[in-house]
Amino acid sequence: MNVFVDFTPHSDLFYSLHMLFERRLGMNLFRPVGLEWQKRGFQFIDPTPDVEAKLIDGVYHVPMKMEEKGACYTQKAITFDEFLRIDFDLMVTIYAAHEEVFYKLKQNYKPNAVFIRQIGNIHELPLGFCKNILLVTCEPMPSNVNYIIYHPEHYEGYCYTQPPTHKTVSNFVHDLPYYYDLADWNKCKNALSDFAFRMHGHQGTDGEMPHLLMPQAMKDSSFIWHVKAHGGGGFVLRQALGCGRPCIIKRKYFVAHNNLEGNLLEDSVNCIDLDLGVDRAIQMLRAWSDPDHHIAVCQATAEKFKHDVNFHEEAQRIKQWISNLKR
Repeated sequence: MNVFVDFTPHSDLFYSLHMLFERRLGMNLFRPVGLEWQKRGFQFIDPTPDVEAKLIDGVYHVPMKMEEKGACYTQKAITFDEFLRIDFDLMVTIYAAHEEVFYKLKQNYKPNAVFIRQIGNIHELPLGFCKNILLVTCEPMPSNVNYIIYHPEHYEGYCYTQPPTHKTVSNFVHDLPYYYDLADWNKCKNALSDFAFRMHGHQGTDGEMPHLLMPQAMKDSSFIWHVKAHGGGGFVLRQALGCGRPCIIKRKYFVAHNNLEGNLLEDSVNCIDLDLGVDRAIQMLRAWSDPDHHIAVCQATAEKFKHDVNFHEEAQRIKQWISNLKR
């Protein structure tokens, strides 16, 4: 089966589509490239082929790295003319702004393809052009929508390794100094003066963490601070749990945004909930920093994630769901 998706510069998101459709389900995934798309009125993001891409039988094979010393995978990119040549079984858009665009592409050029939209942003609803939704939240959907909830798969480099340190708290959320409960961060940091507090992300005191260095940086951490008022969860939370690193959170944010990842969190098991008290969190961080205790908590966090999220089983559910969709 052939699948056409819009291009996204969000490396983790595109990789999750690669893992679902190509690695898990054995399909061929293609995305747009070239200026002809824009000339035709389809304003996709990536207009030109990558300089390292190889053109093979009309398809640009674009190498993509997910980690500095890790695996490389290939994105398949096609021009508009190549899009016309290929028979597509599925057309999948991930942007609200592209829902109507993909609807027109399907209607005018690929009427036999099944049209699907992935919704991963909080509080988003389909715009009415697409009725088949891959849903990454717990947002209530309209009654006329056919949807399936799933967790986008992250890069396999986010896996458990024994923590090399037991007193390092790392934040990878953007704009923490301005938006995300900085007072709680400072209170914990001041109370735990023997801990290392690393604030990465845009506007962070330790600078943005390059994407290719993220997996190792997360595994080099003891705890992941993920207090995110806007959105709650996302890739970073799943990646942290996959690495077996307990998270510091505020559950109210997951509840407020109908966030799917909130179902993965259990206070005092794989996370510390600041909603239950900052002083309590400080005491728990102190107790959990004991090396033997910390290793046990990290191992339990990784095992719980494997139990709660089975990417293979989710892919098989999606495969069955797709087989029942109407063209």
